Order: sequence, then structure tokens, then C-alpha cells
Amino acid sequence: KKNPLGGLSRKSVVVNNYRSKHNTDPVILDAGDVFFASAVLASQNAEGDKLQAKGLLQGYETIGCDALNVGGFDLAAGKDFLLSLANDSSIPFISANLTDTNDILLFPPYAIVEKNGFKVGVTGVSNLVPEHVKDVRKRPYVEEANQVIAELRSTVDFIVLLANVHRKHVKGIVQQIPDADYIFISRDTQRTRPEIKQEEGGPYIYSSGNQGKYLSVVEIELLNQHEPIMDISAAEGKIKSITKRLKKLQDKDPEKSLEEIYADKPNVLKLVEDYRQQLVKYETIMADAVNTTKYESVALSKKVGEDSELLTFVDETLASCNALRKKPIKASKSIITPKKGPFKKKISKN
Repeated sequence: KKNPLGGLSRKSVVVNNYRSKHNTDPVILDAGDVFFASAVLASQNAEGDKLQAKGLLQGYETIGCDALNVGGFDLAAGKDFLLSLANDSSIPFISANLTDTNDILLFPPYAIVEKNGFKVGVTGVSNLVPEHVKDVRKRPYVEEANQVIAELRSTVDFIVLLANVHRKHVKGIVQQIPDADYIFISRDTQRTRPEIKQEEGGPYIYSSGNQGKYLSVVEIELLNQHEPIMDISAAEGKIKSITKRLKKLQDKDPEKSLEEIYADKPNVLKLVEDYRQQLVKYETIMADAVNTTKYESVALSKKVGEDSELLTFVDETLASCNALRKKPIKASKSIITPKKGPFKKKISKN
């Protein structure tokens, strides 16, 4: 994540496309480590990095972020700088376990987001405070998360935990914090793949990796509030994979059945039968699911496209930041001509 601003305009495209396609406004969250690429800022680049953080926050406000969990990297410029960002932003900064030296929480422990007829309780934790930040303490994150979740449970429809924790702590977090509905991890180096089977009944846990190259998208379809929610991501992925494999076998001769094509190859026919049995299994899972949740990991590649206004803003912000840096970060190489619009740059070097 050499440049935290990278991908900002593509995130905007994904979000806006989702809004248009589904005619709904998604809940947009960040699990932490959004502002800086490391726990310590290089002194020669610190002012540029801080200006960049302000620009990134403005970009998030433009996209429409609903809550932001404070991660360890977010404290790289110190507590006071982060508090100043939070105080000047319309986005709720949350943390259920980060405190000052008097054990007073630095940020609200949760936010309640009301959209599409539902209330989503969002809480966040981190156990990765940088060593050089001496005026921030951390309460035990598992205990604090469970306490907030217990408080929220009777007042919201869904509970999301944003967890900024090292990979070694990810294993077991589902068992440690069982009453969350969804858990999003921000420091895990490995990205969750849709075909990975989740714990039945949740909490469902996801990570986009730590390089800012992917966006996690979770959809919920709720038809009966009295029925459990079933994760169909793995089943749907298996169906697509098996269907693709059968099609590849069929492509050898579309006019014949697979039994005719591979009559002299019993091993292939056995494989075909196995594929068909698996299809029945996963299609049954899909058919029996009343309430469903589905996860997709969206690559923020060039194929996504760019939000031209945000792209221009990013490049202009980087230019301002680089003027303060001794080791500048490269601006976008996009050749998209920006359109004119109401988006105005409001950050300053002061």
C-alpha cells in the first residue's frame, strides 16, 4: 500500500455502479489503516503524508463512508493529528478499545447506520498501536468488542465488527467474538476468497488484504427475519466453477452428449458424474436458502474504470503532497480527461 490514495477513484466507481444497479445505498465501512502505509512516518515526508491523509478523508466523504475504524497505522502521525481529522470530518471515527492515558475512550465505541429499512451497529477495535505513540492505550479488544456487541444486540438488526488485528490473532476471532454477524479484518495479509467455506451461522469473516487492491462487497437478501441467514458465496462459486468445467468438456463436440464424446474414456465420465452430483448438492443448498448473504472480492484494476473528478483530485493532491516530500509518490498515469463538476478541493498545506 505504497500510496493510500491509490484506488480511491476506482472505489468510487464500484460504489456508484452498485448504487445504480441495485437502486440502493450500501453501507460503506473501512476496517482501519486507511490513512498511512506504515506505523511510522519518515520525517522528511511527514508533512506530505499528513496532507495526503486529509485528502484521502475528503475523498472518503465524497464517496460516502458511513464509519471508519481506527487502526494502528492511522496513528502514525500521532493521536492529536488523528483527533483533528476526526473532529473535522462528517465520517464517524470509532474505536471500542483505544483510550488516552487516563483510560478514556478516544472515539465513540460504535456507530449505528440506518439504511434500507435496517439498523446496522458498527463497532471497531485494534491491538496494533505503534510503539512510538506513547499517549494511546489499548484495552483488551476481545472483551471490549463483546461488551459493545451485547449492548447493541437488542437495538439493531445486524452487527458488524471492524477489527484491525495482526494475522496471528485472526484465527479464533470468530469463536472469541461469536455474536457479531460480520467481521472485517484490516491488517490480514491474505485476502478472503468467495469459495472459502464460512462458519455455519457466522460470524462471517472477510479480509481484503493489506495492499488496497481489493474491495469487499457483501450482499444480504432477507425474506424472513425469523429464519437464519445462509452464506451462499461458496455454493455459488462452486456452481460457476463446475459449470465452466463441464462446458469446457462439452466444447470438444457441442452436437454430442458427454457420454458419447468420452465413451472410450471412463475416467473422464466418472469425473463428469462427480461434477453433476456436486451441482445437485450446491444447487440444493441455493434453493433451500431463505435468507442469504453473498460475498465478492472486487479487484480495483483498470477494468473498473475511473471516477474522473476524483482522479483529478487525487493527482492534484499528490502533486501538493510531493511538493512537501523529498521522496515523492508518482501520480496516476491515467489519460482520462476529467469532466467539470462541483467537486472542489478544500485541503491546504497549513
